[in-house]
Formats: sequence, structure tokens, C-alpha cells
Amino acid sequence: MRERTVVAAGGAGFLGRIVVADLVRRGCTVAVPTRRPGALDDLGVRLEGAPGRLVVVPLDPAGPAGTAPTLERLDPPPSAVVASLGGWSIGPRLLDLAPDAWQRALDDHLTAHLRAMQAYVPLLAGQDDAVYVTTNGAAADEPMAGSGPVNVTGAAQRMLLRAVAAEHADGVRFHEVSFLAAVAGDERNLDPDAELGHAEVAGAVRGVLDDPGAPQLVRVAPHGR
Repeated sequence: MRERTVVAAGGAGFLGRIVVADLVRRGCTVAVPTRRPGALDDLGVRLEGAPGRLVVVPLDPAGPAGTAPTLERLDPPPSAVVASLGGWSIGPRLLDLAPDAWQRALDDHLTAHLRAMQAYVPLLAGQDDAVYVTTNGAAADEPMAGSGPVNVTGAAQRMLLRAVAAEHADGVRFHEVSFLAAVAGDERNLDPDAELGHAEVAGAVRGVLDDPGAPQLVRVAPHGR
């Protein structure tokens, strides 16, 4: 892990920050492409003195494709990507959803993953144990009233990963880590009946990065579930 450079797409978000902090503390160089560079200022302060390195990369106006050349110049070059894009939301029923709200859900929760893959998977070509990881949640498996867009895009995100993996033969392994409970401290979750701790979240992602034999889909449930 110490010599690995990881691109953390969505690394400025709630779950992404958990993964970024863990990897930097374990010696990785972690590059976070983001439209909100200032959102990571506090994390940078907390990680001062860690054995790894946090590199904040302002996202190009063209999106991931415009940012990829900057990431390609990192030393060492990226050999892993962790994409924590999208998130949780509660809103109208699917049949009441306005067309622009549906389009935003597709863009934020699904198209964002495709654009990240198109830009960042080529960066991994030729790297030892190249790995691309997406995070997902219980909404990909269980329909939840009020979160239909997340249900639909979560399930589609899983198939997107599988389809890309089936088409890609350049030595990159693809994995999804799916968290089956709310992550502790995320205020978007209303009265969750179970939670996952930050150490569980970080450990699951790190475990996939470290294990070439990891299954493509890794489900992470709270202890005792």
C-alpha cells in the first residue's frame, strides 16, 4: 500500500473522506479530483504528519476527462481508483418525480460513474495490480419508498461495473463494495436501525485494494447481521 497512488473520485464527500483519510494514514498518495478543493482543507490539516500524502486536484471544467492528464503525471502513477460518487437522498415517489429531478439523479448517481471510468480506467493500464473500486449501498438491492432514483441508479451502477469489467481486458480488476447499512455520522440517514463504523468502511475498501483475489461484489453488513 505504501507505494500505491489512489485516485479517490468523490473523495470530498462523506464516505470518500473516510476512505481518503485511512489510505493516507497507511502511506498512500491519494489524489482527490474535486470541484470543491476547499472542502478538504480541514482533512489536510488532520492528516499532517501522516506517512502518505493528500493531493487535491481541482476538477477540470471538462470533468474527469480534462483532469486525467494531471493525474497521469503523479509520482508514482495511479494504480487504483476508488469512486464514491452519488449518495443518498429522499424525495418524491418515482411516479411524481419531475423530469429534471430524474435527469439530475441519473447524472449524479450513474452518469458520473461512467464518466469517471472513461477517464480514469485508462490511467491504470500497465500498472501492477491495477484496481478500480466503486462504492454502493443497500438501495441497489432493496426498494425503498422515497429513494426510487437511488434504487434504480444503484442497481444500474452495479451492472455498469460488471459490463465494463466484461469488456476490459487490460489487466485491471473491478470491484464494488456495497455498504448494507447507514454509515455512522451521516446526517442524511434518518433514524437508521443499524450503522457501520468508519473503521469498517475503510477496512472493507482497503481489503479489496490489498487482495487480488477479492470477489467482484463485496457486501459489508453490520456485525451480527
